[in-house]
Amino acid sequence: MTATGDFLPGEDNQGLEQVGPTYPTAFGVELTPKVQAIGLAILGLLGAFALWNFVVQPVREQKVALEAEVAQKQAQVDQQRASLQDRAALQAELNTALEQRVGIYSLLGDQQTVDTLLLDINQQIQNSNAAIADVLRADPARLDNAQLAALGLNREQIQRVRTTFPGDTQLQRQLYTSELLRFNPSPPVILEDGPAELNGKLERYTVDVSMQALFPQTLSILRNIERLEPLIVIRDLQQSIAPPPEGATEEQLLGISRLLLTDFTLEVLVPIGDPTVPPTPPPPEAPAEGEAPVEGQAPPPEGG
Repeated sequence: MTATGDFLPGEDNQGLEQVGPTYPTAFGVELTPKVQAIGLAILGLLGAFALWNFVVQPVREQKVALEAEVAQKQAQVDQQRASLQDRAALQAELNTALEQRVGIYSLLGDQQTVDTLLLDINQQIQNSNAAIADVLRADPARLDNAQLAALGLNREQIQRVRTTFPGDTQLQRQLYTSELLRFNPSPPVILEDGPAELNGKLERYTVDVSMQALFPQTLSILRNIERLEPLIVIRDLQQSIAPPPEGATEEQLLGISRLLLTDFTLEVLVPIGDPTVPPTPPPPEAPAEGEAPVEGQAPPPEGG
């Protein structure tokens, strides 16, 4: 078989084998597939970094900031809710304290108490005199022994008075009649010598009183004064036998119940302010030198 021109000589084949594929170049670097792959990878990394840095990261920071703001707002809401609950509890405690304060102040007097004190004492003296007058007008044989004992009298004394001073009913009544001799109120003064929590919050009214009555009537009048609704203090009580009335002598009154002369001072404490109004809180104490002021308290001025 004869060979034709289907095959190139060996020398020509060597030239063809040395010719390879050509690739574009950039900046003096041939962009081979490997270089292109590396470049694409680098571009992908740069793109991912740019996407994270300029898109994802701001959104993430905004999300974190919004979550922090939401948490802060929620904390404020919770704090306000707790503050409202604390405020309601404090208001309830304040109302309870004010009710107790009103109850305590109701035990004290007021201006009306001082104004009506004279009427109260006079009323008690008149009641005592009315009971004794009924006894002196009654028939001794019909008098009740228990009633006489309550008045500090007995049948023998009444009969002796009628025998010693016959026909002088006025003198007979004077021997046993209670009488208010003196009632001198003094101007009120601010309480300064009492407990520290009451000083400056109460006014002290004092009344100088002098009266004469039999011992049971005197005791009854003093007890009735103490039973009055406001708190009334009786001080400086002094007693002595009253002098005989005009027309009677000491000798004639021997063995007969005598009137007692009683001097004392009434003291009434009256609140100054309205008990339903909470008191003004005291100013905060200044911090000691070198100590930081309490939170929320303004620091003292320089040089002060």
